[in-house]
Amino acid sequence: MKYISDIDYEYVMNKHHDRSRPYDIMNRFVRHDEIFDSATGMDGDEIAERLLLLDSENLDKPHPVRKAIALRFVLENTRIACDPRDLFPAINAMDRPLTGTLVRKWRAEALGEIIPEADRRRTEAQRNGAFTVWPDYDHSVPDWERMLSLGFTGILAEAREARRVHGDGYGQEGFYEGIEITYSAIITFIGRLAALAEATRGSEKLAKALRTLECGAPVSFYDALLFNYLYFIICEHIESLQVRSLSNFDRIFYPYFARDLAAGMSEDELRSELAYYLLQFAAIDNYWGQPVYLGGCRADESTVINDLSYAFLEVYDALGIYNPKIQLKIAESTPESFVRYALDMIRRGNNSIVFVSDATVRRALEKFGHSPDAARLADIKGCYEYAIVGGVDIGMNYTNLMKPLEYALHEGRDAVSGAMSGLPCKPAEEYGSFEELYAEYKRQLANTVEKVIGIANQVDDYLAYMNPQSMLSATFPSCLERGRDALAGGALANDTSLACGFIADVADSLTNIKKYVFEKKAFTLAELRDILDKNFEGCERERLILYRDPEKYGNNRETPDFFAGDIADFLCATVCGRPNATERCGKWTVGFHVARQSYIQGAKTAASANGRRFGEELSKNCSASMGQNREGATAAILSVTKLDATASPGDFSLDLGLLPSAVRGDDGLVAMRGLLDTFIRRGGHALHINVFDAETLREAQAHPEKYEDLQIRVCGWNVLWNNISKTEQDGFIRQAESLM
Repeated sequence: MKYISDIDYEYVMNKHHDRSRPYDIMNRFVRHDEIFDSATGMDGDEIAERLLLLDSENLDKPHPVRKAIALRFVLENTRIACDPRDLFPAINAMDRPLTGTLVRKWRAEALGEIIPEADRRRTEAQRNGAFTVWPDYDHSVPDWERMLSLGFTGILAEAREARRVHGDGYGQEGFYEGIEITYSAIITFIGRLAALAEATRGSEKLAKALRTLECGAPVSFYDALLFNYLYFIICEHIESLQVRSLSNFDRIFYPYFARDLAAGMSEDELRSELAYYLLQFAAIDNYWGQPVYLGGCRADESTVINDLSYAFLEVYDALGIYNPKIQLKIAESTPESFVRYALDMIRRGNNSIVFVSDATVRRALEKFGHSPDAARLADIKGCYEYAIVGGVDIGMNYTNLMKPLEYALHEGRDAVSGAMSGLPCKPAEEYGSFEELYAEYKRQLANTVEKVIGIANQVDDYLAYMNPQSMLSATFPSCLERGRDALAGGALANDTSLACGFIADVADSLTNIKKYVFEKKAFTLAELRDILDKNFEGCERERLILYRDPEKYGNNRETPDFFAGDIADFLCATVCGRPNATERCGKWTVGFHVARQSYIQGAKTAASANGRRFGEELSKNCSASMGQNREGATAAILSVTKLDATASPGDFSLDLGLLPSAVRGDDGLVAMRGLLDTFIRRGGHALHINVFDAETLREAQAHPEKYEDLQIRVCGWNVLWNNISKTEQDGFIRQAESLM
C-alpha cells in the first residue's frame, strides 16, 4: 500500500497541472515496513504465526468466535503509523492476515473434507475452461447510512440488544458473541490509533476525529470519511471480506458536508479532506478498483446530485487518479451539466467512470420481487452489479457459453482436452439441420448450467463456515433479528448470480454455421469441425471468410443479435428464481460479466466458427468480439439493447470504444451524450467508454515511458496501459483499428 503525504492541494486542484505529478506523489511514498515503528506492534509474518497458535487454543469455539478472537489479536498487535502530512492513519494490514490463516484453513476443510466430490468436479471444469466456481465472499456492501448514523459504538449497542432479546441459543452458534468481540476490538483499536495520533505532532485533527469515532457516530464530514475508511481497511484487509462499494457517496455524505459548510468551514478545506480520502484508495491500488457511486433519485424522483457530487468529480479530476472507480446512477432528473462534466472527463482520458441506468436497475429489481423503495435505493457495487441495501448478492462462478457448442460438435467431448464434459450426442456428420444443432447446443448449455448450479449451491452452503462475517452482519438489522450471518441467510436478499461469458462469440459462431454450413453449403459441419480442430492450420482462407463476414453481433445485424437475445432469454428462463444454497435461502439470477475470463477461459477454448483461433481472447461482457464492432457506436448500442436487461437483476454491460476525433469539441460532447441517451432510453444497463485510437496505443506499446498515465478500461475496472500484458494490449489495438 502506498503512502500519500506532502500533497500540494492547490497544485493538484489546478485542472491544467502536469497529470503525472499525482502518480509521482503516490509512487514516492510506499508503505514499506520501515515507515512503521516496530514498537507499535508485530510484523505480518509474526502475526500470521501467532494467529494459528492462538486458534489452536480455541478449537472448541464456533467459527465466528474463533475468527473474532483472531481479528482482535491483529488489531491489538498490528503496526500502525501517523504522519502529520496525511489526514489518515497507516495500518499495516495489506497482507490480509486472516485470509492466509483461518480463512484458508477453513476453506481447505470445507472443500477438501466436507464436499470433496463437488471440489473435484469444480476443479476439473476449471481446468478444462468450462466454468469456474469458487467461494465468493467478495461482493459485500454494508448498510452505510445506518452505520454512519450509529457509529461503531451504536452498532455494538444494537447487537447487544438483539442478543439480550434472543439469547445465544437463537440462530447460529456464536453469532452474537462474534459481533461482540469484533466491534469491541474495533472500538479499542480506534482508541489505540487516537493515542498514537495524540502523540504525533501535527496530527491533532486526526486524533480528535478518532476520539469522536471511539465514543460515537461521526459528526463532521471528515469524521464520516475517516469512519468509512476505517471500516473499509478493517473489513477488507483484516476481516477478509471485500467492501465492494464505498456507498452512494453524494446522498449519504452530503448532510455532513452541508453541516460543515453551515458551521463556517470553507469548501476548499472540505475539498482538501476529500482529496486526501480519495488518494488513500488510489494509493492502495487494488487491481479491480475500489467502487463508489454517485447519483440516483429521491422518493419524489428528484435527483440526488448535489454540490458534493460536483465537488467529488472535480477533485477526482484534478488529482488525475483512476481509483476509486466511479459509477454514476443516471436518471431522467440527473442534471445535464453533471453528465456532460463526466463525459468530458472520459474523453480527456479518465475512463474509470461507468454509467448505470437507474430506470433499468429499478425495473429489474421490482420484477424480481423487491419494493419500489428498495429498488430505488439499490447499491451499485463491484464493476456495475447491483443489489438492494441489506442484501448479499454473490457471483461465485464464470460459465463459458462457448463450451456447449464444442460439446455439440464433438459428441459431448471437450474439443481441447477430449474429456467427456458434456452429454453424449450424435456426431457432426448426422445433424440434418441447423435447428437440430441449435437445439443440441441449448441441451448442452442447460446441462452445463445444472452442473454449475449444483456445485455452486454446495459451496455456497459453507460460505459462513469458511469466512463468517461479524462486521458485515452487524450492519444488517435482518441478520441481528434472525441471529444469522449475512453469508448464511441473514441478509434481506441472498441471491447468487450465474455469470455467463462470451455471448458475442456464441452468437457469431452460430450465425456463421447457419450461413456457411446449412445455407451456402460452403463446407459440411464435419468439415468445419475438422478445420476448427486443426486451429485453421492450412485453412487461412476459410478463417478469413468466417472472421470478416459482416454478420456479427454488435453491428445491429438481425441474425447474430437474435441468437444473443435468444440465448440470454433461455438462460434467464432456465435460471432466474431457482433456489440457491439451503443455508442462504435465496434465488439464482443471471448476468453477463466476465472479468478476466476472456483471457483465462479463452486460453482453454478451441478455435471457433467466428474465425477466432484456439487460445485467443473471448468477448467481454455484452460487447462485440474484439475488433468486430465495425459499424460504430450506435450499432453496438442497438445490438446490446436488444437483450432484456430487466429480465434478471444482473449485469448487461457494454464496453464501448470511441475515437478521439469523434468526441472533440462541443459536437463531440453532444455526440457522446446522444449515445448515452440512446443506451438508457432503449433499456441498457451499464455503459463504460474507452476513448483511444490505434496509433496512440501502438505508440504507447512501443514507448511505454511516454505514456505512464494512460488509462485503459479492461472490463469493469481501469488499469494503466503499461500494466497490462502485450496480448491484452494487442486486443485493444485491434478494437481501436476496427473503429477506423
